[in-house]
Amino acid sequence: MGAVTQRVLVVDDEPDLRRLLRWLLELDERCSGIAEADDSESALREAAKLVPHAVILDFMLGDTTADVMLPALRAACPEARIVVYTAAPERAEAAEVIQRGADAVATKAGGSIDDIIELALLRKP
Repeated sequence: MGAVTQRVLVVDDEPDLRRLLRWLLELDERCSGIAEADDSESALREAAKLVPHAVILDFMLGDTTADVMLPALRAACPEARIVVYTAAPERAEAAEVIQRGADAVATKAGGSIDDIIELALLRKP
């Protein structure tokens, strides 16, 4: 008992997937607060308010991609574990999301949403 709980920011422009992630995180006893954002501007605003321990970030956000917003997001929450998830991991890798501030890349296809959550809630070393 006495486990440290985590605040998580979910960033996805697809409302159904964002709601599903939020619902699963709300059920997870490791989470103490969840915020949502649907674009890069709201993600930065929510990151400043929540100061998340973890960020689950969709690679494709409307007209932008995670690699474009990662430096600003990393600056807004330097201690957070940022997991970029995508249907096209090769595009995320080509966009150098790890070099731009992400801690991990997870795939939507073939993986489970639980795996993405597990990856996000790993404690940073």
